[in-house]
Amino acid sequence: MKITCNIIEDLLPLYIDDMVSEDSRQLVEEHLKECAACRKMLDEMKKENQLRTVSGNAKRNSDRRTEIAPLKKIRRRIRRKRMISIILAAVLVLLASGIGHYWYYDKKTYISWDNAGMTVKDGKIYSKIDPDGHKTAILSVDQKNMFYMLSETAWIRINYPSAQDAENLMFDPDEFQKAHDRLPDTATDETSLPTGIENVYYVDPENIKEAFALWDYQDEPDKAQQKAQELAAKCHLIWSAENADTANSDSATTEK
Repeated sequence: MKITCNIIEDLLPLYIDDMVSEDSRQLVEEHLKECAACRKMLDEMKKENQLRTVSGNAKRNSDRRTEIAPLKKIRRRIRRKRMISIILAAVLVLLASGIGHYWYYDKKTYISWDNAGMTVKDGKIYSKIDPDGHKTAILSVDQKNMFYMLSETAWIRINYPSAQDAENLMFDPDEFQKAHDRLPDTATDETSLPTGIENVYYVDPENIKEAFALWDYQDEPDKAQQKAQELAAKCHLIWSAENADTANSDSATTEK
């Protein structure tokens, strides 16, 4: 029986899908060698199958994207929450570290004259507070008045403890007198008391801000002097060159 194009046309779909027997395959291929029309039909069927395959893959991919879209949203929300949690944790750590550093190293508690336990002995002033690490001084703009204060932080309290009932030398008036009497051209360093100092005061906690504000008026000498005088009126006078000179004069009169 002659193999017609109609028979080959019926076999081509099975041939393309590789679902024919070996004998049928040979029949189709022998026919295709001699029949241009069937070869063209074979090419068209293959192109149609390719288009169908591409379309099917696209549809499957579209369906898959549709299916996984909610999962992607959930994953994005989870990632966003994780990132927010990480950022918040980092911020909290930094805040805690900063606050801890401030309270341990920088937060100062100022000590009043009474709480410092100031006592006078042999013309010198002692305190139950160890001055190391605690004592701070502010010099007036005209360098004639020295304002002292005692303060402590948690770090200072641990590293510079004050023994109970101890007597720590806080101020030696003789040192102030030497600075007052020093010649202006005498060599000094940053640890030296100012030459020509006239008064030394102790500042209580309620006047600390006022003491630190003295140098806000360094470009206004008259106002700076006024502010120093106003502050001095609120502080404890430790030593005064005027009083010392008066005492020395009285002493000389008595000796005569």
